[in-house]
Amino acid sequence: MKSEQSGSQVVVNTASGKVRGLIDGQSIRFRGIPFAAAPFGENRYRFPQPVHSWDGIRDAFHSGVGAPQPVADEDPFNSYFNPVQQGEDCLSLDIWTPDVGGVNLPVMVWIHGGGFMTGAGSVPAHDGRTFARDGIVHVGINYRLGIDGFLYLGEGTDNLGLRDQVAALEWVQQNIAAFGGDPANVTVFGQSAGAVSVIDLLAMPAARGLFARAIAQSGSPAVTASIDSAAQVTNKVAERLGVPATRDGLLRVSVERTVAEIWPMTMDWLDFRNWGSQSFTVSPWRAVHGTESLPETPLAAATRSEVPLLAGTTTNETTGFLKSLGLLEKMNWLAGAAILRQLGADRAIRRSYRQQREIHGKLRMVEAVWTDWAFRIPLINLLDARTAASYFYEFCWQDPSLPAGLGANHALEVPFVRDDFASARAVGEAGEQMLQQAPQELADQMHQAWVNFATSGDPGWPRYQVDRRLTMMFGNKSEVLPDPAAAARLAWQGKR
Repeated sequence: MKSEQSGSQVVVNTASGKVRGLIDGQSIRFRGIPFAAAPFGENRYRFPQPVHSWDGIRDAFHSGVGAPQPVADEDPFNSYFNPVQQGEDCLSLDIWTPDVGGVNLPVMVWIHGGGFMTGAGSVPAHDGRTFARDGIVHVGINYRLGIDGFLYLGEGTDNLGLRDQVAALEWVQQNIAAFGGDPANVTVFGQSAGAVSVIDLLAMPAARGLFARAIAQSGSPAVTASIDSAAQVTNKVAERLGVPATRDGLLRVSVERTVAEIWPMTMDWLDFRNWGSQSFTVSPWRAVHGTESLPETPLAAATRSEVPLLAGTTTNETTGFLKSLGLLEKMNWLAGAAILRQLGADRAIRRSYRQQREIHGKLRMVEAVWTDWAFRIPLINLLDARTAASYFYEFCWQDPSLPAGLGANHALEVPFVRDDFASARAVGEAGEQMLQQAPQELADQMHQAWVNFATSGDPGWPRYQVDRRLTMMFGNKSEVLPDPAAAARLAWQGKR
């Protein structure tokens, strides 16, 4: 028997044992299902290990703990994007399904963002009920973060967080049919670090065949590190911790101590006087190419991918980053000039922004240049290199609580894609203010596009091709435009 139902509870048999979920409105949810063993203790800095089977029925009523991570208590959106509880037995996933008795329902596997430092797949921002409502089996996964997930300690420790994601996708292939899903119709999708993960997975040999489609929201193919660059971060971390830059050295440091070092090392990274333009990738915790798990950069591997990709950015990806650095309210001329110089924004590039987008003033110029340098231009380069079906979008709706022209901030599209303003507004005043004028029609449109792409591979607008570069502009009036970033794209050509 694949499943049993009793009252409001449903039992499903997985390869590791039976799990009991709850009927929740229009969906059935199973939370905290382990897909790999706890990656700490004897498994620390090792590839994900198989989960131990269990006897009887395991209740899957509550989310599993998030990976060990720093907590930003002052962030009003902390409870929206980040887990309430964290712990070492963190490699688990949550499933929302419309029907465990369904046959070959589309599956969407969500990889959360957070700079490879924070987040979880089971938090309110990533609730899967609206996708289940619309016929999708939604899976949200956790993976190792920060030093334990993305510090390079030589072959055998490379890209552990990405390897966790592969292990979750392997679990989905083996088990998702028991929840009504089709293992041959899996779409992997994510935002920010989750979108970077999606782009990395497209280039990982171990991930081939584990998903049929991909969606990358505000990701970039340009943030993976070479082994030499990754080693510089490893050496710096080891120096700060006072241990050798080896697996044995790091094993001498407690999980609590490595978690406590994530923010200080990140703040060191954000000082471009120390790290140059690399600082503007925001996080020192990155995948490493030239390794067994990721032999090439995502851009180099792009021509060989046969997986259809839906990808895009927000118009103002870096507004929030500028705010966190104290530069949104006070951008002095010297700081702005230094950032533009670090990013290689020469006169031709700056002229293109003034002429095509009428961007004037140091603050708006820095934001536009940083957004394009870190996100839009690398993503256009990726789409230009691909031969498989690709679809491009830009989210341009402006949050009225942010300065004019800077409101389409990083992560703002998440509640629209999920058709879920309620979870964001439940955060309190910050959520209410952010979405007080949010148009429901835009959420309907974006959510349906994501559902359509996961179901059939067609989001509802023409494919991206180099001759026209058609782009869906999601805003108060959504429309498809040809090559809307043309001037900036041409100005950056050969420079990024």
